[in-house]
Amino acid sequence: MNKIRFSLIALIVALFPCLAIPAPDGDPTEILIIEGGKDTGGSGYHAPALIPITAAYYAAFSSLVLDFRFDLGLVTVSLENQTTGSTSLSVINALQGPQLLPISGDAGLYEITFTLSDGHEYIGSFEIE
Repeated sequence: MNKIRFSLIALIVALFPCLAIPAPDGDPTEILIIEGGKDTGGSGYHAPALIPITAAYYAAFSSLVLDFRFDLGLVTVSLENQTTGSTSLSVINALQGPQLLPISGDAGLYEITFTLSDGHEYIGSFEIE
């Protein structure tokens, strides 16, 4: 448990200087995350849901900053560059708070999917030019 706590503190300490640096290229790019797999029953109305994840892409660091409102346990993060077809898969311990996820930074339209251990999915998309 102490190793996890130490790792989280080290990550936060490493992350805060990154967030304080004035970012070139219009950083950050906020990523809208929606709940996936919901069927509205054809009504067209979808009640707002509490999305426990926020995300942003920082081009200067070729990284995503993921912020979890709650401890979500193990989360599978699937990232697909829909332009090139390349994919990556990560399993992260989604502790409450910000986490850094380095990515390739290659240009393209990306889709990111977060799959929680209970099967709930959250999906977002963003573009890197």
